[in-house]
Amino acid sequence: MAASNQSKHNIVYFEEPPTKAPPLLAVGPLAWIRDNLFSSWLDAILTFLGIAFIIAIITTFLQWSIGDANWFAVLFNMRQFMVGRLEVLAEWRVAVLVLIVAFASGLAWAAWSARISRMVIVATAVIIALIFVIPPIISAVVPLPGAYLVAGNQSVSAGSLTQVAQDQLAFVGRSGDKVTFRIADEIAVNDQSLENLFSFSDNLANTLRATAATGLATHVRIDEINALLASEDLTERQRTNLENELGRIEPPLTVTETYSINQLPVLVRVLEGATLEPLAEATLEPGGDVFSVTLPSDGWYVVEKTMAEGEGLAILDTTGIYPILHRSFTRGEELGEGGEVVSEAGRVEQFVRMTDNYVLEAPQPSNNGTDIPYSTIIEFKYRGLRPLGDYLSLFFGPLLAMLSTPVLVIVIAIALGYTAGLLADSLFSPAEKPRKASQQSATWLLIATPALMFILVAGVGDILPLTDPRRWGGLLLTMMLTVVGIIGSFPIGVLLALGRRSSLPVVKLVCTLYIELVRGVPFISVLFMGALLLPLTNPALSEVPGAYRAMIATIIFSAAYLAENVRGGLQSIPPGQEEAAKAIGLNGLQTIMFITLPQALRAVIPALVGMFIGLFKDTSLVAIVGLIDLTGITNAVVAQTEFLGDRREAFLFISIIYFVFSYVMSYVSRRIEASGAGAAMAKRI
Repeated sequence: MAASNQSKHNIVYFEEPPTKAPPLLAVGPLAWIRDNLFSSWLDAILTFLGIAFIIAIITTFLQWSIGDANWFAVLFNMRQFMVGRLEVLAEWRVAVLVLIVAFASGLAWAAWSARISRMVIVATAVIIALIFVIPPIISAVVPLPGAYLVAGNQSVSAGSLTQVAQDQLAFVGRSGDKVTFRIADEIAVNDQSLENLFSFSDNLANTLRATAATGLATHVRIDEINALLASEDLTERQRTNLENELGRIEPPLTVTETYSINQLPVLVRVLEGATLEPLAEATLEPGGDVFSVTLPSDGWYVVEKTMAEGEGLAILDTTGIYPILHRSFTRGEELGEGGEVVSEAGRVEQFVRMTDNYVLEAPQPSNNGTDIPYSTIIEFKYRGLRPLGDYLSLFFGPLLAMLSTPVLVIVIAIALGYTAGLLADSLFSPAEKPRKASQQSATWLLIATPALMFILVAGVGDILPLTDPRRWGGLLLTMMLTVVGIIGSFPIGVLLALGRRSSLPVVKLVCTLYIELVRGVPFISVLFMGALLLPLTNPALSEVPGAYRAMIATIIFSAAYLAENVRGGLQSIPPGQEEAAKAIGLNGLQTIMFITLPQALRAVIPALVGMFIGLFKDTSLVAIVGLIDLTGITNAVVAQTEFLGDRREAFLFISIIYFVFSYVMSYVSRRIEASGAGAAMAKRI
């Protein structure tokens, strides 16, 4: 009876109890943040200080890059940054080379890396789509900034400089462009509004803006001195100094009232550039309507602006008139498909509109033999703090439009290489080695790529016309120096490392002297020796292009450092490896080639890649000896009159290029190490 009652109370559950989620702060991102960033009060303080510092740096950088930086220096010299002064007819070779490298990268990815996930494919497709979609959206939604032109018959004095308004101004237009004019009433309400002017403006408008800003600052200083003099805490000497300063300050006049800005009507006429025949005209009244003109064709036009009556100045808010970059160069004869002469050889004058890169080769308008001034980028700069919309329409949108097609073509080439690797593995790789075909194909293609690079860039006899090495520049020359330096120095460095460990005294001494001598001098001295001293020893060497001499100097210098890295790897190999090789009958050469050297190279992969990254960045020193690599091109760009003062923008741009390529080399190094020495060590442990 007791057993029966006990059996009635026994309950068996066949279902698993519900799984409870771990505490929120036990696992996941929040746990990591708590353990690594807020594990103690000191860590919390350091974390908050670090976050505040990072936010301040990012905010300051964004304010400068969006509001102040002039990125025209980068946009309008992109070709020079990439290929320097390479012949235009040889540009297609560089494009083919880039596609070969992209294809080889995709093939190598399929051979040695993990398979591409669906998320990566979707993200890449979205990014490319955005690159193509964003520029037209910006063009449709965000209008280009206007431009401020001053009309009038009064001179403006600023210090020792006196300026007057230009009655006629030439500008470049395209068929269908709409040019508008109106008196900018909101600008000249008072000096405060004039000080806040932001957009393209001519020199006189900028002078008025600067004069208003100086006057307001002077008034602020007068108020500060009066407030200090009203205080009882000043010493007699301090009070005397402030009174003397106040006596020297002359209260400035109000700019808007002194020059009667925007108080009188203005007569505006738009003329055809070649004939100066009027297309349209109107008299603009303060607070009046907008005067609009649609341009009938591509070419030069002239705006004529004069005061309709009385004396004064007027600031015109215009659209469709933008800065122009003047280019002058010599162009060879161009032939058509049938052999006819399309354009004759001679000097070419090009005028490029900065906002859309529209190029015009028609002669500059003139009036009675005198050239009519046009809005150059020097005299028609963007003034004031740039808002986000102007930054998007002037710089960000055009940059994406410039990069969209190259990025798409490169991604397609990478995808084709990756697909080719997968297809080769599925058709030709055995089951025990599923990636054998792609790995072999990628290896041979990577070996052939440097040779293809030199053939395509330099040329081969009559098949590919030879290019002038003196015209190589930009990223092209930097990569040429890096690749040639790495490939040329590698076998020499390995031989030097083996020679320094040789038992032959003469070989060991020669290799040691070479390594220590070259490592004892800086790279720049080797470059100067190749550029200056060698031609003095043999005048025939002066005929060798500077790019080739820089390559030889790079190989000589890099080989010494690479030799020491390899020697360190050789010394890390246990002696038992060589003894075991001798025991199985291998000779000295076989032991080095198949036993010790492969292990040594795997062990020093990080050191070798670090040296290669340093070599890539050290190529910037060739700019000192007159070559125009990335750094040399940057120096040439910022030396142009149009881009004086844009050094920060240009050097930041090439810094990004150096970082991207260095990071890619570092990433490839980690992948090689993981599949080579790193994987072997993991299995051994």
